[in-house]
Amino acid sequence: MRLGIKMKRLSKKIRRYTGLLCFPPVIALGLAGCATTPSASDQEELVTGDDIAFTHQPGSDAPANSREDLFFNVLAGEFAGVRGQMDAAIQHYSIAAESSEDPKVILRAAYIALYANDNLKAVELTDRWYALNLPENNTISRLRTLAFLHLQQLNEAVEAIEKLLMIDGEVNEHAVSSLTHILSKEAEPAFALQVVNRIAEKHPDQASLVLLQTKFEANMGSYEQALAHAQKVIELDDSLIDAYLVKAQILASQGKQQEAVDSIAVAVNKRPDDHRLRLQYGRMLVQMKSFDEALKHFLELRKTMPNNENVLLSLGLLSIEIGEHDQAKQYLQELLNNGYHNQQAHYYLGRIQQSHGEDMAAIANYDRVMDGDYWLDARLRSVSLMARSGQTEAALSRLEALSKKDPSESTLIKVYLAKGEILRAASRNKEAYHLYNNALSHSPENTELLYARALTAEKLDMLDVTESDLKMVIMHEPENASALNALGYTLADRTERLNEAREYILKASQLLPDDPAILDSLGWVYYRLGQYRDAIKWLSKAFEAMQDAEIAAHLGAALWMNGQTEKAKNIWSKGEDLGGNQTVLRDTIQSFQQ
Repeated sequence: MRLGIKMKRLSKKIRRYTGLLCFPPVIALGLAGCATTPSASDQEELVTGDDIAFTHQPGSDAPANSREDLFFNVLAGEFAGVRGQMDAAIQHYSIAAESSEDPKVILRAAYIALYANDNLKAVELTDRWYALNLPENNTISRLRTLAFLHLQQLNEAVEAIEKLLMIDGEVNEHAVSSLTHILSKEAEPAFALQVVNRIAEKHPDQASLVLLQTKFEANMGSYEQALAHAQKVIELDDSLIDAYLVKAQILASQGKQQEAVDSIAVAVNKRPDDHRLRLQYGRMLVQMKSFDEALKHFLELRKTMPNNENVLLSLGLLSIEIGEHDQAKQYLQELLNNGYHNQQAHYYLGRIQQSHGEDMAAIANYDRVMDGDYWLDARLRSVSLMARSGQTEAALSRLEALSKKDPSESTLIKVYLAKGEILRAASRNKEAYHLYNNALSHSPENTELLYARALTAEKLDMLDVTESDLKMVIMHEPENASALNALGYTLADRTERLNEAREYILKASQLLPDDPAILDSLGWVYYRLGQYRDAIKWLSKAFEAMQDAEIAAHLGAALWMNGQTEKAKNIWSKGEDLGGNQTVLRDTIQSFQQ
């Protein structure tokens, strides 16, 4: 009797703390597998005890001590769950469910068993539901389905799933869609495929179930079977557009890009107004680099979806690919004007503005890229533009802030490289050199840092460091054309090891035969060897490929030494109006005209 009094008093207190007692969030267990928390009223009914103990069977003549035992086990189960004692929670709730015919108690017990991964107990408790002939209930069916999936009991899992899938002999299409998610999340891939194969075999004329089978076969890499079943779906119901999409994805995975696009094209012709289908078609054309054809489809989409974010972004990116930068700028700006804060749009609009010399506008767009794949590159570009406008210290400070926001090694290396580039551009080579030393103490074999230090060391006349660093880069990356060229040019320009220099440059030219910097190096080493005709040949190609002041200086020198002084003067005159290293050009002209 004293126990009953204590329990009753405790019951009143618990009503105020109901939310604390429901230890696991109650899973809605719609086949989508999403988890939701029960409503406050449901929780109170489940754990305060009075409703369960007194209303589980209206008209019941169960003795008071039975009701108290039931309440005790429900309460003890909840407290055990709060403490993480799941075995005890299952034990108490199982006793409660076995002594009660209240659906809520049985449902809660089965849920807790499933939550604690005691799948056998969950099945046992759902068996009690059916043994009592309680009404059909979707939640209990879903709990039972999940338990059988976890136990990998094929026949039982299929039977339980069919109860959820079929309504009056017809497939519930919404349930099919949800089943895809739950099988992917709750079942091992191989077992999930067994389940869908069995269901499809039992209902061979249900196109949506065969389509489900197709998707799981494709996920497991059984492409030939998946293709056969995709074709079967199309024969059963050619209005199921997903069949064409899956077929196309399978073909693309096999490297059959044209067949994949053809598959989508058939579907587009059948349903020309299907936006989702045309969007996928356009994306596949982009993957195949059929940019002009893809652009046509996105322009069609724009007619019916003029303000759609994905359509405008795709049009902008496609326009960049085909070199229509002004048109790309228009699409991307329109997207942003429509109120979309699309990071990719800000990034690529900044790239276009940077290429057009609109530095302040580019910085503004780069700074609006707050996260994601483009965040770091956008920030580095913004900082570079700031430094170019003379804000060197502000740019360096922003780089320091970047390294604090993301201290990962890859980010730190990129920040070091950006800092070094800014310092070198400001002729602060000693600071850049010390910066690279510090960076290399943390990442001693990073080839980008070694390459940058090598170039800086050359400016400081530390040729031994330059040579050592570049050889280290080449050792790690034998086909690094930039390192081969840098080492060859340094030896040709600063030493008498000309034949060795030529070998490095020739290797670089084999890797990148049309690169103007390498062509310039090749011409310069022949100049240093006194082979002026060969020098003119390669330097002319370099100058044709890239109008640059330093290349003009070299070509003019070769022409002068070959007796073509007027041509040399003309080239030097052109060089004075070009970008590049004007110091080298002025020094070269002065040395020949003294």
